[in-house]
Amino acid sequence: MLHLNHRGHKYIWGNLLWVALSIPLVTAPAAWMAFVRLGYSLHRDPGTTMDEFWAGFRQNWRRGIVLALINTAILIVNISNLLSYWYTPGVVAMFLRVTWLIVLVGWFALQLYAYPLFFALEKPTLVAAFRNAAVMILLNPLFTAGVLLCAALILVLSMALPPAWILLTGAALCALANTAVQDRLRAAGLEKTPPPDPDDVPDRSFYADYET
Repeated sequence: MLHLNHRGHKYIWGNLLWVALSIPLVTAPAAWMAFVRLGYSLHRDPGTTMDEFWAGFRQNWRRGIVLALINTAILIVNISNLLSYWYTPGVVAMFLRVTWLIVLVGWFALQLYAYPLFFALEKPTLVAAFRNAAVMILLNPLFTAGVLLCAALILVLSMALPPAWILLTGAALCALANTAVQDRLRAAGLEKTPPPDPDDVPDRSFYADYET
């Protein structure tokens, strides 16, 4: 949370842009990719400007349309199936309901990982990003469960406090996704740990007079 706190103003601006650009639903995935790119760059360079958001949006709006169509299809199919079989008795119906719920949760988890991984690739493609995201989930099931729990908590709190969607919800999810992916990449030795950011190091000068 230090990362989000120390760069809060940039994340808030990013959240506002993400909300505004998501109103036309077809541009929502591109807006999210742009936000993730901003967060990914802020992890690597605290001096990153909002130009990074716009660069990400311009470069990925076509991919965003494809993702919007895929997301819409997956949501419509799984939610309609759940609603159709929600009150159907029997073991088979229960098995199908659980399967469709797992698909929805799994798809959400894939997207949490896929977009930060997309920007970590030397030659970014959606296929490679989603494939690597699936591998990351399979290799880190407990870690992923913790990430999903944090994401669920963010969403629940945002539903209780609707204004948070405008300022903080996307920012918290963006920071969570980027932090989780970079943590796993460093644990696997695929990315070097950056030098500590002075903003993330607690200032102990206040306590100097009290230390012996």
